[in-house]
Amino acid sequence: MKASLFLLMIVFSLGGFAQTKYSTVSEDFITFHDNISAAERMFKNDSLLQAYAKFDIAFEGYKGAVNPSHYYKAALCAIKIKEEFKALHFLEKAIVNGYELDSAKRVMVIFNNQNTKKEYLDNFPKWEETRVVARNADWESELLAAQETNKKFNSSKYTVAIEYCTACMKNKACSKTAPDFTSKYKLVKEKMKADSLSAATLLGKAQQFGFPTVKLVGKKANEVAHSILLNYDSDKKNERLDAFLSKALIDGNISPEFYALLVDRRNVMNGLLPEFYEPITGYEKTIGKEIGVANKKRRTIGLYPIKLVSSSAPKSKDPNAAKKVYIGLYDY
Repeated sequence: MKASLFLLMIVFSLGGFAQTKYSTVSEDFITFHDNISAAERMFKNDSLLQAYAKFDIAFEGYKGAVNPSHYYKAALCAIKIKEEFKALHFLEKAIVNGYELDSAKRVMVIFNNQNTKKEYLDNFPKWEETRVVARNADWESELLAAQETNKKFNSSKYTVAIEYCTACMKNKACSKTAPDFTSKYKLVKEKMKADSLSAATLLGKAQQFGFPTVKLVGKKANEVAHSILLNYDSDKKNERLDAFLSKALIDGNISPEFYALLVDRRNVMNGLLPEFYEPITGYEKTIGKEIGVANKKRRTIGLYPIKLVSSSAPKSKDPNAAKKVYIGLYDY
């Protein structure tokens, strides 16, 4: 999702250059995400014992809300080091709080101990029932229908217009009154209007039911909601959304990555430098001394620091090594 959405971070603001609003978080939240991001990174790098310890520390010391995806990763980690009873505990927390185990994810859950295997098979249907009973099927359907209605904005007609206007806005020699620009900019404005209507509908529903979490609307509709919020570009300074988003951040419903991505998108579209450089892709060679300032700001929202690989470091034989440096840790 991030790669395609990053493409849309464009300088379309023809007006002011006010800084995008964002909120900072408590020290407890920061500490939790210091530990949970370290655990997620260690898990991705197969440092399983260290990851397991970090997951345990993160959950044990934190009294706030935890996104269920972290419990799922902790469960997989515990299974791999044969802490299967602890894995059951984590898996239950993940599922009853909304995490969906599709066929691909279920294949990864393999208990070898006969006792834990039996307990898992006996309890999985109950956990699933708890997850599903909280579902708001009507809102889920509405969000999926909204995605279908706005599908045309993903067509080449609109993406080409966005790319053209992006290049033109960055080029002083490019005429902003030329027919080619004005016709394409009209398409961009059409998309922004549709995105604003989708956001207004979502926010109205959220006042009734709360944030559209995976538990409330399911994974796919939750992703649609994230996309709607990210694309609400008419909220140029994040003034309308920030209270809603900062609560969602504290409640574990959006990640620090997503919050930073949204704030940076608004800044870039207003002709400003990003606050958090999230995602870092595209800024690796230009961030320079700003990396220290960016990392201080990232910490204030609970986001892990940027760490770039030195050009003098030994080059990996893995063709995907460079890409792996910039892959995010969270999926919410």
